[in-house]
Amino acid sequence: MFSVGQTVWRRDGSRSGKVLECDGDRVFIVQENGVELDFGASDLTATPPTGVKASGAKLGDNRQAAYVVPVRTLSPREITPDHVRVLSILPGRTLQAVAALFERRSGAGKFSALAVAEKLNVVAEITGVPYRTMREYSDRPGELGLLMGKGLADSRKTV
Repeated sequence: MFSVGQTVWRRDGSRSGKVLECDGDRVFIVQENGVELDFGASDLTATPPTGVKASGAKLGDNRQAAYVVPVRTLSPREITPDHVRVLSILPGRTLQAVAALFERRSGAGKFSALAVAEKLNVVAEITGVPYRTMREYSDRPGELGLLMGKGLADSRKTV
């Protein structure tokens, strides 16, 4: 299997990243651009496939491949005290802005009425910052607020 922090490549050469977590046969990776993906362990290799740069791009290919990132949302049964802790340290202004954007949606209801899992999912969706990044920066809320700022600004533009 793979170890956390190890760089891995998809066997077809279309993706690469560092291992975040291994859960059974699923391997969760983060690409250089911050996008988190998961694959079956059999789809990955520890050595770059032939004709692939170390970054994961195919040699001589300057086009960006279209890829739909699978949505990974938290469910209420996955919530731990650590999730509650991370939610509690999110910058207040960030949560206010997320709540305002969420409540503008048709039929969305009140942000404050959501459960912890739902709140974290909404924050991740609107700010573009996945929970794992929130957890990683939980001891530096100022930096976390800056990371979330761009996603918030982009979300405000689309409303």
